[in-house]
Amino acid sequence: MDAVIFFGGILKSSVGERKLKHFEDKLLLNKSKTKTLKAWIGICVIEGVALMSLCMVLAWKLNSRPDVLLLLGAAGFFAPLGINYLFQDIIFESRKRKKEELLCDLLLEASVFCDNNSMERSIAKMAEHDFPLLREDFARAHNEIKNGASIEEALERIKELNQSKAYSRVIDLFIQGYLSGASLSEIMKETAEDLLETKAIIRERQAVMLVTKYTLLLAAGIIVPAVLGLIIGLVNGLNFDSLGDLSIGMEVGERKEMLKSAIFGTTIYVFEYAIISSFFLALHEGNKKQFWIYLLFILPTALTTFTLAQAFY
Repeated sequence: MDAVIFFGGILKSSVGERKLKHFEDKLLLNKSKTKTLKAWIGICVIEGVALMSLCMVLAWKLNSRPDVLLLLGAAGFFAPLGINYLFQDIIFESRKRKKEELLCDLLLEASVFCDNNSMERSIAKMAEHDFPLLREDFARAHNEIKNGASIEEALERIKELNQSKAYSRVIDLFIQGYLSGASLSEIMKETAEDLLETKAIIRERQAVMLVTKYTLLLAAGIIVPAVLGLIIGLVNGLNFDSLGDLSIGMEVGERKEMLKSAIFGTTIYVFEYAIISSFFLALHEGNKKQFWIYLLFILPTALTTFTLAQAFY
């Protein structure tokens, strides 16, 4: 328990209380087994201690130096924090995108069955309708209203939890319609039509950029590492000993050292290319958090291709 409080305090001072509150909201929306931040930190600490012990035992078995042993232990302890955060973030982003895709359908149907005279009854009907992810949000809002929250506060809470621009625009229109007394069915219908037009434009843009995306994926993961690996394999297969006997150019030892340096530099380049490609792909999708997902796919693929290509000669 003391460890949970300690790490909770460190995260609060380094990350900020507001960001931690947003992360706790993600745990709530993701229906995580760890509903609170303290429970999540507790699980991470337990997993971290187990992984740290495993890493240190393996390092000890391999007769590693003390500094390497400590470094691996520290990496093993903190790894679950990063991995679990990334996992929750991926689930949250996936659910958010699914909700954004369902917004048009919900609004079109809600424009038919909504109650123009009562926003509360309209929220209750949306909470009962067959749109799983969105239904949960409106059911939560309806419960908050029944517990004493105002309609505006309950709708603002939906915005705060989901952190989605498209969703927030829809909720803002609901709030404006409620405050102005305008017809809800007309607002919902017009909003749905606007969202459908926006989605059509986005799909056209994605179709145009799809070729660029897959070209970059293939280049970073297979083509560039394969070409570099084949060249290194070819050069590595040359008989430097015979060249030394002919007294041509550098000595055999110097040639081998130069080749080692070239292989090391090329490996670093493969790393850099994978990282830069992952960043541009994430930037292209408008979601920088996708960087880690692309990197986890591209980097192992590139290194495997690079290694296998060298074995052809």
